[in-house]
Amino acid sequence: MRLRSAIVDRRRGFTLIELLVSLAIIALLASLMLPSVQQAREVARRAACGNNLRQIGIALHSYEASHGTLPVGARSQRGIGPSWYVGLLPYIEEDSVFQLFDMLSPNNGLPILPPPMGSTNGAKLNGIFLDILRCPSSPLPRMNVTFSIAHQAPSYVGVSGSSTDWGFPARRVSNCCAIDGLVGHLSADGLLVPNAAIRLLEITDGTSHTALVAEASNFSFRANGTACRTDGSHLNSWMTGTSGVGVPPAFSGPAASIPGCWNITTFRYAPNSRCDQPGVHENHGANNPLSSAHTGAVQMVMADGSVHVLSESVDMEILFQLGMRDDGMRLSAW
Repeated sequence: MRLRSAIVDRRRGFTLIELLVSLAIIALLASLMLPSVQQAREVARRAACGNNLRQIGIALHSYEASHGTLPVGARSQRGIGPSWYVGLLPYIEEDSVFQLFDMLSPNNGLPILPPPMGSTNGAKLNGIFLDILRCPSSPLPRMNVTFSIAHQAPSYVGVSGSSTDWGFPARRVSNCCAIDGLVGHLSADGLLVPNAAIRLLEITDGTSHTALVAEASNFSFRANGTACRTDGSHLNSWMTGTSGVGVPPAFSGPAASIPGCWNITTFRYAPNSRCDQPGVHENHGANNPLSSAHTGAVQMVMADGSVHVLSESVDMEILFQLGMRDDGMRLSAW
């Protein structure tokens, strides 16, 4: 019994050196795995963003089937009227939100202006957030907040057409929205245009070759590296259209210094371009570029409902052709 009790248990744990080595190995493995995990998450976010665009495209087709036209891209309403998003609400299963919207009052697309000069839309739709309008990769704020009124900042813009830069044969273009002497180009050669409703039958270039809605979901940057907001609704709301009247090339606004339209854009610059260029402005320039946090590209839904990835190095002639419904030009592979 004494011999048995005298036996020493020689089992032992890690030494300090072994523990440190084990922790270092675990940390190394974790650091090697982290980029793969982040990449997988971005792939999932990008897929979700593309699915949002696909659902928006389906909803626009449903709207066109019901009304005979696509919605007006940006409408005036005795002041600033509604954007195309408002008419789309019943077709993205948000009829209850649509029923809240006052379609008759002046300035019904300007959320910060209450009656009698405006509407109750700002207050009634305060804080409403629709997942389908938000790209999960976007680093931008979820809401635009002004005077305690919070309205969603959507990640997508309607395509109203293309610029006449570099001699491109766009036909329905107005000079507009001059800011600091830098003139914008506002087009109605696309599908979601100011103060007019376009039919899909008007697309003669092919629905698979005509852009409908695209991403504007990231910050843009000036030449000095400072960030700016060029997403479609900034500084207003997803509901905001235009105060200008007429359809390009006969578009005019109440003042040359006021940007013409929100939630639509006219192609003039490559995706993720700088924001210190003519026609680009934070409050909302006619030519604000497409933007995305997806590496080197943005996503867009075409008139046939297909979603495509557009490189930020896309040939500008191809981009301009994508923005027009009836230019008659043969589109190169993109």
